Amino acid sequence: MQTEASRSVPQPITGRSAAFARRFAPRSTSPFDRLVLFSWRNELLLICGGMVLSFLLAGFWFPYWRVADMDFFVVYNAFLLNTPLPQEFFDHPGYLSILLLSYWLRALHALGLVQVHAFSAVPALSNAAGFADAWTQATRAGRVLSLIYAMGYVLAFSYLLRALVRDWRIAALGGFMLAFSGGMAMQMRILRTELLSAGSFIIALLMLMVAATRGPRAWRPPVVGLASLLMTLALLNKVQVLFFIGALPVLLIFVGPDLDGAKSAPPRGFWNAPSRAWTAFGASVVIAVLAAYAAKDIVLAGLTTASAPGLYFTARLQAAQIYWALLAAWLGLGMVAYAVMWRVPPLETLTAAFAAVAGCMIGVLALDARYNGAVVVAVFHPLENMAAFAGWANPQLVSGSPLDAAHLKFLAQAAAGVLARVTFVLHPSTRPAIFVQWFVIAATAIAIRERKWRLVLPVAALILSAAAIDTLGMGRGLKQEYFNFTDPLVIIAAALLIANLAPLRNHRWTYAAGVALIAVHAVMSQIEPVKRLLRNDRPEVICDFYVYAARVEKFPTCPKPAQ
Repeated sequence: MQTEASRSVPQPITGRSAAFARRFAPRSTSPFDRLVLFSWRNELLLICGGMVLSFLLAGFWFPYWRVADMDFFVVYNAFLLNTPLPQEFFDHPGYLSILLLSYWLRALHALGLVQVHAFSAVPALSNAAGFADAWTQATRAGRVLSLIYAMGYVLAFSYLLRALVRDWRIAALGGFMLAFSGGMAMQMRILRTELLSAGSFIIALLMLMVAATRGPRAWRPPVVGLASLLMTLALLNKVQVLFFIGALPVLLIFVGPDLDGAKSAPPRGFWNAPSRAWTAFGASVVIAVLAAYAAKDIVLAGLTTASAPGLYFTARLQAAQIYWALLAAWLGLGMVAYAVMWRVPPLETLTAAFAAVAGCMIGVLALDARYNGAVVVAVFHPLENMAAFAGWANPQLVSGSPLDAAHLKFLAQAAAGVLARVTFVLHPSTRPAIFVQWFVIAATAIAIRERKWRLVLPVAALILSAAAIDTLGMGRGLKQEYFNFTDPLVIIAAALLIANLAPLRNHRWTYAAGVALIAVHAVMSQIEPVKRLLRNDRPEVICDFYVYAARVEKFPTCPKPAQ
């Protein structure tokens, strides 16, 4: 029997209870570290599991007509490619989304998981149930593909962010913020073109940032080439990526080796060894020349063709040739400025430049998979394409000089609109990354006070670039799907600040603020999916979209279009 004294002494926990307690006990007393409950692998599994659960609860089971924009358009064009018939021009242009979905439907059809994968196999209109089932099966298959894209994007983002900040806990929270951001949470369950484009560009940007922080290495030029390829593919799917490509010199110029100033300089041996360096340079030149030669017909067609069947705008050939030349010069100048600022060996700089050309030309060659003249013209004339869209939403933008009163007034109103959204109070939205932006602004003020300029400058470049691109997005009302392009920039900025400001990780408010941000993301990201789930749409909602499906005489639930 225990004495009173022995009962007052805490007894050690043993057995299964001890193992359970150790598993969930915080590994660190740091308030920030306590926000991450599991290991790196388990955190990623938890994020992906949450995405799958949300997808199944709201999104996957929707009928094909529930999210007609863009589910219906993408599936229709994938059906055409599998017939085979030419893709009808889709104005985003959505090239990769349509092409990859066509391959996905073929694969699922071969496995017996999808009954109809081509337009020629769609049941007749007289068979209303079979007709609807064919479209719904294909649309749900496309939604599964979107979920795969989303999870792959989140995992790649998390791993690259870990390589950038060298802290897996920060990377895990960054991956969570991306997975449950406003745009991602909706797009992983529908067939929007922004998901592939934004994912490809952001992954390429992170690759370049990681390469920049490592200093001169033998593998940096191939990374530049791969990043160039991904950015080109992103442009083929969504022409708005042009603005992000133009922002690259600003986004990267302040990202150099040893951001925290505490690590030793990386070795520079490879690029100082003439035999190896000249061999790498020669290989990059040969690959760039061969790729450019293979893609020359596509490039010439894009820059010398003013119109094509299905286009709703007329390309301004001379203007496009000028702005593409200016963009190439701007990117080249950015590479030279970066090389001078960070003392990159000349041969590495030249090798990286040719690798970038090679990646771009190889990306352009993807248009040959299912060549479509209208898509080529749209890709090579992105400003005219976007101007037509913006003109529909804001007629004052259609004519006049970019510096006239109407355009300047719109720009001022757009900037004010973005600022109002940042306050959240003046313009509430279902964009939880706004609160991460609040954190970034406050943390940047701390970094300025501590005079950490090598941290402040890249963070400011990320945030200001996101604000500028959001301002341009106001031309179409800064729709929720556009958040996928700029929210990741805010998350990367937050990760850099947390990784390089120890007081933030150990502040007494860090744990409470972190829990609040996690909760806000988890709840706010599901608002739009739940709203879509509760809507009382009827099949007639798709009747307004005949213009995008010329080969569909009519849907069973819609009146026949007027002749």
